Amino acid sequence: MAQDTTTPALRVTDYALSYATAAGEVRILDRVNLTIGRGEVLGLVGESGSAKSSLANAIMRDLPGRVAHEAGKIELAGDDLNAMDAAALDAVRGKRIAMVFQNAATALDPVQTLGGHLVETLATHAPDAEDSLKERARALLELVGLPDPKGMMARYPHQVSGGEKQRVVLALAFACDPELILFDEPTSALDATTAATLLDLFRELQAKTGVAGLFISHDLGTVAEIADRVAVIYGGRIVEEAPAELLFKAPRHPYTRALLASLPRPSDSRTGRGLNERGARPAPRLTAPPPCIYAESCPHFTPGVCDKAVVDLEPRDGRLLACARGGFDSDAAIAPADARSTPQDAPALWLHDLKVTYGRATLTDRLRGRAPKLVHAVLGADLMLHKGETMALVGESGCGKSTLARALAGLVPFEGRLELDGQPVEQMDANYRARVQMIFQNPDSSLNPRHTVGTILSRPLKLYRPGLTRTERRAEVARILERVSLPASYASRHPHQLSGGEKQRVAIARALAARPEVIIADEVTSGLDAAVQAAIVALLREIQAETGCALIFISHDLAILRHLAHRVAVMYLGEIVEERQTAGIDAAPYHPYTEALLSSSHSIDPHSETRRVRLSGGLPPRTARLPGCPFESRCPKRLGAVCAERPPPRRQAGGGHEILCHIDLETLSDAAPVWRFAAE
Repeated sequence: MAQDTTTPALRVTDYALSYATAAGEVRILDRVNLTIGRGEVLGLVGESGSAKSSLANAIMRDLPGRVAHEAGKIELAGDDLNAMDAAALDAVRGKRIAMVFQNAATALDPVQTLGGHLVETLATHAPDAEDSLKERARALLELVGLPDPKGMMARYPHQVSGGEKQRVVLALAFACDPELILFDEPTSALDATTAATLLDLFRELQAKTGVAGLFISHDLGTVAEIADRVAVIYGGRIVEEAPAELLFKAPRHPYTRALLASLPRPSDSRTGRGLNERGARPAPRLTAPPPCIYAESCPHFTPGVCDKAVVDLEPRDGRLLACARGGFDSDAAIAPADARSTPQDAPALWLHDLKVTYGRATLTDRLRGRAPKLVHAVLGADLMLHKGETMALVGESGCGKSTLARALAGLVPFEGRLELDGQPVEQMDANYRARVQMIFQNPDSSLNPRHTVGTILSRPLKLYRPGLTRTERRAEVARILERVSLPASYASRHPHQLSGGEKQRVAIARALAARPEVIIADEVTSGLDAAVQAAIVALLREIQAETGCALIFISHDLAILRHLAHRVAVMYLGEIVEERQTAGIDAAPYHPYTEALLSSSHSIDPHSETRRVRLSGGLPPRTARLPGCPFESRCPKRLGAVCAERPPPRRQAGGGHEILCHIDLETLSDAAPVWRFAAE
């Protein structure tokens, strides 16, 4: 290991990479130059397909394709990774350089205990320490804040939550005191409070160890929280690099400005700012690269200037910038305010005292013939959804949002009363399923990979509109595709031939095919980059304005709700703890849980400051209904025995604003603002 602490932890010099494919040589990375100092965190941002993860794979020397061309150098603390053989790389990976992947569930071996993962890593790379391997593994689990580290050692990945799995992956990354950790979208699948807690944990561990980091994400708010510097990548080239505060406050490259304009901000409801809904065109990959890689998407492209010579990164105004025109002012034009439909007074969907309970039996329970434990997933939910209205349903992972959605879609049994268009729902028949459609979070799982898009869209037409002829169905498929801004020719494609955003549009099109009155969208923007997310939200608004359908929008991204939802319902441990108008979300009173959720949402808003509220612990088990407030064990404002022993009252704050809390409204209203705006 290099001992010179002045040598950067990572240096990438003029790196280029191309893969050989049936269509020809595909350029992945080109003219990449990056440096990460000791103890520094560099954020790497860009839309899907910009080659962020490809750069991480190249650094790890894990190249999944057939390499046609590779040039340049990648140095870890002065040692050339490109020149290392397989044995040398095996000694480096895990010890000197580690990686935290996006999906912890696939990064962990399902048949190995959590402790076994750590013991194996320590035995491979650090076997000679004085403490036993098991004791060091237990200490690592304690270091990353997992409850009951000794018990966690014996658990398997499927027995812990997503946030806990990600903490285990983080422990694996820090296990051997590496010089560099690569983070590839580590928080994209996590809810706001879990992601905020993990970022706090990483900052704490980084301060203790001094490890350097490359933090890859399409969530610019998260990068703003964690990174010292930020590099923006498009089409495999770095187009801008600057200190985090400078880049987010005053972006100069047109692509950086377009990215930031796609991101929602707390001040949007006050400024009337809309979202940039147009992502950049895909960069050319098969042909020779243009002098400016962003030329085909740039609104400022000037012939004779931008195409005169190769546009490389050059120092300019405290940053590195690849723009022949020197970049542009930070005050990007505000997009038009969002056009939103006006809800009707008539109810579309009404649910009263809806409960979902299911049995969960462990293998031991089944072998011993014991009755399964009852899990109370939804506890007496009451909601009124009006025609033409968008109701946002928010909360942490595991709070019951998706279970409630599946109950309303007829996918899981429930108890309670449900009415559709004022009529009681007696059974979940074909008529109900046609009128209430669901869009699932992951189109890779919900779209049949063996079927073409045309077949996928034809199925609901056959089921719910049987009077159509084959010719009429084909014409209707083309019309629906065009409605979600996809070419009619996509009917012949398979899901794997589409991008993530395109697949989600097909999932939306499938829901539209039945002409529903209610659409339930379950985390449909989760994992999408900012521009695609903004485009999907705009599409849902347009569809609602045209059809008058009601929409339940489930999300853990609270920032986007200002641009879509009329009302917000906050769910915790199977109960609706607050319901309010989105327009008044800037002002107290808040339920303490809502306050924590809002404060955990990352923002790059230059016009506001966020007051942080952190919650301790995670969701308690739901195998028994709690006698008091479900949030009592984590509430920073708990009153004592009354919160633990008595169910909280439902307080009316006016204008349809309800809060389920023992704390009186006057006290809740005295809370400091979650956001302090520049004008205040």
